[in-house]
Formats: sequence, C-alpha cells, structure tokens
Amino acid sequence: MKIDAFIFQIILLFLPGVVWARLDVAWARKSKPSDIEFFVLSFLYGIASYAITYGIYTLFGANFELINIDKPALFTGAVVKEVLIATVVSFICGLLWLYASNYKITARFLQYINATKRFGDEDVWDFTFNSRSKSVVYVHWRDFDQKLVYAGYVNTFSESGEVREIVMRDVTVYDFEGNKQYDVPMLYLAKKSDSIHIEFPIQNVETSGNDDRS
Repeated sequence: MKIDAFIFQIILLFLPGVVWARLDVAWARKSKPSDIEFFVLSFLYGIASYAITYGIYTLFGANFELINIDKPALFTGAVVKEVLIATVVSFICGLLWLYASNYKITARFLQYINATKRFGDEDVWDFTFNSRSKSVVYVHWRDFDQKLVYAGYVNTFSESGEVREIVMRDVTVYDFEGNKQYDVPMLYLAKKSDSIHIEFPIQNVETSGNDDRS
C-alpha cells in the first residue's frame, strides 16, 4: 500500500473526532487550543464516537468490523460505513456537548444536589445570559454616563471579554427620571466589563409572541 494512500485512510479514520472537536472549539471553548491539544481532543472524541457507534451496533445485533492493518487496504466497505456512521454520531454528540456546555448542565446538576455553589469556569455574564430562566430575557441596561435606561429584550450577546456587547430588541429608552425618550426595534450596546449596570426588573417573564428565546 502506498504511503500517501495509508495516510489518507488514517485521516479518514480520525474524521469523527475532528468533526466533534471542531464543534467544541468553534462554539463551546473560550480560547483556541494548540495544535497538540486539538489533536488530543480529536483523538478522545473519536474514541468516544466509535465506542458509541459500537454500542449502537451491539444494540441492534449488527457486526462491528475492526480495521486490520495487515490488509492491503485499511478500509473495507463495512469499515467505511462504520466511519460514516461514527461521523454522524460525532456530529450529534457534538451538538449535545454544545448544549450541555452552553447551558452548564453539569454545573446546574452539581448545584441541584448542593455539591457546589460555583457555576464553572465562565464568568457571571456567560452564566446569566445562557440561563434558561425567563427573568433574564427582559433587562434594563442603565447608562450612568448618558443618564439613560435601555429597557428591552436580550437578542444576542458577546462572549466574555474586556468589552461586553449586547443586542436588544423592542427597546424603550428612558431618562433617569423615568421619562420616555423614544422606542427602537433593535439596539446595539457595548461597554467595558467593569462599567456595566444591568437590572432584571421582572422575576417571571411570561412568554410573548415575539420572544424567540422561550
């Protein structure tokens, strides 16, 4: 077997792990891993994907064919099918991993059983706006420099960083005396993390027709 063909098949073998790792790095992690860390992640996620695929095969009584490096070609038709199924499995697992990571499922479970009061490595900004609680959907962003209050629904927000960005919708702007200034359908705000004051005036926001976060 030619060396280039062998390398191509090895890369194909790593495909499930790479798919899962790319989802993790792009959408869950706050910092970009090094090449070595990405390789380790791909390897571990690949092992997990193949293990789950093996479990699915066993559950349905199907034969899971192992790769034989003594053969002229690593991949038979059955092995190629297993790699493709494992890739689909890795994509689904990657999405579930993103959901668990972004909504802090593990941290919430540990809090629920009173094992910890911490919510993980992310700061309060991430934890709050990723929360499923409807009390964080509607906010008052108080600007002490401009003496204005921006009242509206959170549409999108930035990750943790020195400058925090947020896009609000259905916004009403008031001055500090409570006088309405104007309405605006969408509003972008940005401030340094140490100069932000956000209030959550409603404890239980009822789901409205224009609230796509419910």
